[in-house]
Amino acid sequence: MVGRMIRSRGRERRLPIASHPSVLDEALRARTAPAELFEETEKGLRCTACAHACVFARGSQRTGACGVRFQQDGELRVPFGYVARTYVRPVETNTIYHVAPGTLSLTFGMYGCDLRCPYCHNARLSQALREGTSQEFPEDIGEDALVERALAAGCRVLCAAYNEPAIAAEWVRTVFERAKERGLLTAMITDGNATPEVLRFLRPVTDVYRVDLKGHSEEEYHALGGRLQPVLSGIRMAKDLGYWVEVVTLVVPAFNDDLRGLRSLATTLASIDPSIPWHLNAFQPRYRMRDRPATSAGALISAAGVAYAKGLRFVYVGNVDGTTSELSNTRCPSCHDVLIARRDWRAIEIATDPSRCSRCGAVIPGLWFASVTEPPRNPGELT
Repeated sequence: MVGRMIRSRGRERRLPIASHPSVLDEALRARTAPAELFEETEKGLRCTACAHACVFARGSQRTGACGVRFQQDGELRVPFGYVARTYVRPVETNTIYHVAPGTLSLTFGMYGCDLRCPYCHNARLSQALREGTSQEFPEDIGEDALVERALAAGCRVLCAAYNEPAIAAEWVRTVFERAKERGLLTAMITDGNATPEVLRFLRPVTDVYRVDLKGHSEEEYHALGGRLQPVLSGIRMAKDLGYWVEVVTLVVPAFNDDLRGLRSLATTLASIDPSIPWHLNAFQPRYRMRDRPATSAGALISAAGVAYAKGLRFVYVGNVDGTTSELSNTRCPSCHDVLIARRDWRAIEIATDPSRCSRCGAVIPGLWFASVTEPPRNPGELT
C-alpha cells in the first residue's frame, strides 16, 4: 500500500489507497456522470459534496478524499447508475424511529466514504477502495428499476445508507426524485460531514436526515478523518431546512464514551431542538477495533439519563442485550405512556395515531404515516 496526501481546511493527512487501480476502482470510474456539486475557483474545481471541500487543480487527474469523485479531462465525475447493495428490512433497522414505524424500507448503498472509521459496520463497502478488495463489484441499475424494486417489496421508505450518500449526491437525488413521484418517503443515512450546498441540493426530494454524531471533540473526529463542527452545523441547518432529523451516536469504549463529552452533545442537541430523537447505540467489536469490549448496558443507561436531564425528549438505547429493550420504546414525554413498542429493531406494537398521545393529548413529532396509498402492514407481518 502507498499513501496519498490530501488537504482538508489547511491540515494534511495520509489516506491509504491501493498501489495500483483495482478492478473495483476501474468499474466505478466507468459508472459516473458529470458533477453538479462543485464550484470554479482560482485553483481549480472545488467539490461541495462534503466538508472536505477537495480542490482539483486544472489538468490534474486527482481523486477526492472519498475515493469516488474525481477529475477527468477537466471535468469532475461522480458516482452514478449503480448500487453495491440493496436490502429490504423494517425501517427501524436504519435507526429511524419516528418515520413510518412498522413499515418496510429498501436501503441501498454504494462504495467509498469521506471518513475512515475503524469500527465501521459496512467497511466492505465504505472502505473497499482503501482496502483494495477484489471481492466487490457494482450492480448496474437505473433509478426507475431501483424504485420499482422497493415498491414490489411493499416498501414505504427508500433509504440511502451503508456508505456516505453525500459523495454520490447527484445519483441519490435522481433516485429520490423518482421515489417521491411514486409516493415513497426518502431518507439519507449520513455521517453528517455535510456542506450547506449538499443539504440544499437534496432537500427538495429528501424527507429524513439521519445523522451519525460520532464524537464530542475535534480530536475524536480527527481520528476518523473529519471534523466535528460541520456535523453540528449540518444538524442545525437540516432542521432549519425542514428535514426530519434523527441523530445516532455509537458509544465506543475508550474513544467517545466519556460522560462529560456525551453530556456536552446532549446540551448541544437540546439547544437545536429538544425533540430531536437521539439514539445511543452500543459498539460491537468489528473491522479494525476488535481489540476492545462491547459497550455495556450500564454505560448507555447513564448516558441516556444525562441526555434526558439536559432536556432531550426522545432518547433511545440500542444494539445491546434485552435488559434495555424498554429504552427502545417511544413514550409520550409528558405522561410516559408507550406509543410504540419495539424489539430487535422492529415495531411490535403501534398506537393507532402515534402522532398524538391518546392518554394526555401531547403532540409527538415525526413523519408517522407513509405517503403511499396502500394500507400499512401489520408489524407482525414484517420479516
